Amino acid sequence: MVAVFDIETLGLDAFHHPIVLIGLKSGGKIKQWKLWEEKDELTMIFECFKALEKIPSHETIIGYNNLKFDVPYIVTRLQVHSKWTPDLWELLYRNRKWLDLYQFLGNDYRRMDLWLEKLGIKKRYKDIRGGDMPIHYKNKQYKLIEQHNSDDLETSEQLYLKLQSEFPELLRI
Repeated sequence: MVAVFDIETLGLDAFHHPIVLIGLKSGGKIKQWKLWEEKDELTMIFECFKALEKIPSHETIIGYNNLKFDVPYIVTRLQVHSKWTPDLWELLYRNRKWLDLYQFLGNDYRRMDLWLEKLGIKKRYKDIRGGDMPIHYKNKQYKLIEQHNSDDLETSEQLYLKLQSEFPELLRI
């Protein structure tokens, strides 16, 4: 069993661009924390952390570029708000297994779309691009942000399952 994790931001600079949505798929259900529905960014992050705590330690948390982008981005945002503590590091990593599909596939700057195409995995909302999140947020097109995140969660899980069937000896979790 795996959980899938992904964030949406208003840019690539964690010192200046907030997280606007955090998505987690666990137990077959998607939960999204949305900045436009939460009190503030910190509340959203800490609500997500509560859910991460509930994921059984035998489950692996997967994502595409989650260990080089998503998790460090969250850490930096917490530092920006002066809320980062070693206890949070323990929460994220102690007794947790993480798998970054980006790194597994060679860490060579290929977008997930390339791998999805190669493996015949279809996105549901293929016209919504991650780079457009700031525009969608500014225009209050929140549904598009939610759909993009859901798509990333679903396709990351499908990519993992496909890779696991192709390389069971490498992806024994």
